[in-house]
Amino acid sequence: MDRLRYLHPDEIGPSELTELLHDLQVQQEELTAQNSQLIETQHALEESRDRYVDLYDFAPIGFMTINISGIIREINLTGATLLRKERHKIIGLPFTTFITSTDKPHFSEHLRLCRQLERSSATVELELNTGEPTSWAQLVTRRDQKDLAGRSSLLTAVIDITERKRLEQERREAEDSRDRLVRDREIARARADAKDHFLATLSHELRTPLTPIMATISNSRLIALAPEPLLGALHTVRRNLDLEVRLIDDLLDVTRISRDRLILAKERVNVHVILKEVVEMLADEIRSHGIQVVSTFEAPTEWVIGDSTRLRQVFWNLLGNAIKFSRPGGRVTLTSASGPGGVIQVSVTDTGAGMDETLVDSINERGQILPTMPLPSASGLGLGLAICRGVVDAHGGTLRAMSKGKEHGSTFVVQIPIAAYLERWDRPTGPTEPIHDKPTRPRRILLVEDHQDSADTLSELLMFHDYDVSVARTIEEAVSIADAKDFDLVISDIRLPDGSGLDLLRRLKSNRPIRGIAISGFGTEQDQRRSREAGYETHLTKPVDFDVLLGAIERVGV
Repeated sequence: MDRLRYLHPDEIGPSELTELLHDLQVQQEELTAQNSQLIETQHALEESRDRYVDLYDFAPIGFMTINISGIIREINLTGATLLRKERHKIIGLPFTTFITSTDKPHFSEHLRLCRQLERSSATVELELNTGEPTSWAQLVTRRDQKDLAGRSSLLTAVIDITERKRLEQERREAEDSRDRLVRDREIARARADAKDHFLATLSHELRTPLTPIMATISNSRLIALAPEPLLGALHTVRRNLDLEVRLIDDLLDVTRISRDRLILAKERVNVHVILKEVVEMLADEIRSHGIQVVSTFEAPTEWVIGDSTRLRQVFWNLLGNAIKFSRPGGRVTLTSASGPGGVIQVSVTDTGAGMDETLVDSINERGQILPTMPLPSASGLGLGLAICRGVVDAHGGTLRAMSKGKEHGSTFVVQIPIAAYLERWDRPTGPTEPIHDKPTRPRRILLVEDHQDSADTLSELLMFHDYDVSVARTIEEAVSIADAKDFDLVISDIRLPDGSGLDLLRRLKSNRPIRGIAISGFGTEQDQRRSREAGYETHLTKPVDFDVLLGAIERVGV
């Protein structure tokens, strides 16, 4: 081409022309190759752009470009889907359109922070105002370089965190629910403890004024001196007093059973012996009601591992109810037999008032402390049946009620597992304990009781039985009297105005050997254990049967 510029047409010869044509052909080929490369580059750019558009639009998270004022310039399809609006209707809108009013200040603060950024990014979590269900987005924003028009842009990833927020909310609710359950459990425990304390205190307060009455009418020597016309009245008082004490005990037993605090003193027990004892205990009621009791004991194995006192309480309640609900001339059948699954089955059947189906179902409902349906008017609170079921359950047995309806009698069936094996209970021929010198029979007694009537009655009765008795109302008074005089025995209430009878005995024992008998309106197994641990020989629960107290005094000296 350069040569063509300087050659005159007259100078162009055949050789020059041939060479010139060859150069033109080479240039043409180069241009064609360059044009092909440009086309290929353009196609590559278009393919790259298409791939970018696809990646941008169909990315798993949303992307958008906003200006520094928060106006949306671009957004991909994923972001538009998250905002629940068509893309072309989103461009040009402020992002605040899509967030709740509560989070708008948070977005404004996010923009302010982003405008100050150089290379790092800022993050904020916002609740979207896009209808139900509620959704959440996390914005991760960095500042972009200015475009050709000099405008700054904020490149933002819009991440759907709705599921994470839902899980966090569920976790918070679960934690709140757990905390509420813990609080409710603590409140329930506190209420139960308060109820137990109230019932125990109530028991003590109810038993204390009954003590002088019980001590008086239970003193066999004093009763022997009473005139004949007075004996019937005294027996009536004693019978009703026993019922009052039984009611107090039943209330406490129901509380122990409901809180699974019933303690059993398990041993090898003969059920047939207990049944015979119960019949003897209720002999007066059987005669006074004109009831015939028929006993048929056919169980080949009558031994169980259980608490004999509690089992006696069960059968005493069931037989007593059968007698109470039977009309004069009626019959009560007491039977034992082998039951399925290695149990002894005891049935108490009467010909009395009977029960309807609803009441039977209510009594048989396990886990229920009191029947939901009212019992017949003569039945009282129904505590006896609740206690029976609790005691039987604690022995791994069952209690079931049956009746064909009113006026058709009732049957109560108790099943208790028999002993899986019997230990050797051979009685030793020799003494079981080392022989010690027999203690002196206690004659000098320090009686510590703050209840005036109880103190006066017990002291007079003890002196009537030739005991030398000194009375104290408080711990300090008792210690002062004991410092001035020797005593063989201290009989003390546990709850005293200036402290506990447990502490009193410990103080007295620290200076001298002395034995003790505790008397208290608190009579749980735990109360008795604490008394023994403090050094008391025995723990008697108010109201105290005076003959029982005399027996305890004699045993202390054995």
